[in-house]
Amino acid sequence: MTEPNTDIRQKARRVLGLYRGAQGGERQAAAGALRRLLTQHDLYLDQLEPGLPHSQDPAALDNWRASLGLLAQLGTPDQEAALLQLIEAEDLTPPERARVLSRISVPLLVQSRAVGWAHESGDPDIDAALLTQAGRELDPAEIEHDVLPITQSIRRLALQHAWTLSRPERHVRASSRLDAEFIAGVVEGLTRRRPTVQDTPEHAVLARLSPGELSRLRTVMAQRLPQLEQQLSEAARRLGRSAGQEPI
Repeated sequence: MTEPNTDIRQKARRVLGLYRGAQGGERQAAAGALRRLLTQHDLYLDQLEPGLPHSQDPAALDNWRASLGLLAQLGTPDQEAALLQLIEAEDLTPPERARVLSRISVPLLVQSRAVGWAHESGDPDIDAALLTQAGRELDPAEIEHDVLPITQSIRRLALQHAWTLSRPERHVRASSRLDAEFIAGVVEGLTRRRPTVQDTPEHAVLARLSPGELSRLRTVMAQRLPQLEQQLSEAARRLGRSAGQEPI
């Protein structure tokens, strides 16, 4: 059969648009018209619009996702172009994500985008080299089961791992539980992450801190800890005075 001409394709695309927007009897009529056009001119849905199923039955569109058409291109000469779209797709299932991940290099993807991601993070302790290292150590299973598009998932996990790499775990000793709570509060203010306070075998705070954050913590401790007991004693006195003045 001869190759369908441009006019026939355009007509079929218009009928496809009607089918998508119609309901009830109008939809059934559009489906019949589209099916006849496709079969009479040896056309398939994927010839009207890339990513559609290779079918002449409009019903094949009912549960179709564009991602399915892209997944069908894996292992073909069109694979690279399909992968560029698939890593941004929002509707992939975990098995589909696993198929895509088996075809890409996560470390190379991170390396190619590390400069931009590091800049966007706003974290002075994360640079492109650290992000590239983090990319080499990511667990594909975490990416596979995440809900974000693959690129966004890789970006989030790489930044999280780079944050950990840039901040070794520190053991900051304290002289009392009260001092430890104060130190923990400073750490939380610096890192926006809650550290661990321990009482045995000694009072201490366990936290991940970069060299710059550790230096800042030590400065605050030197300036504020000597005044902490006096300030709390004064606050306790004010609280007691206020309680004593309340009517019984």
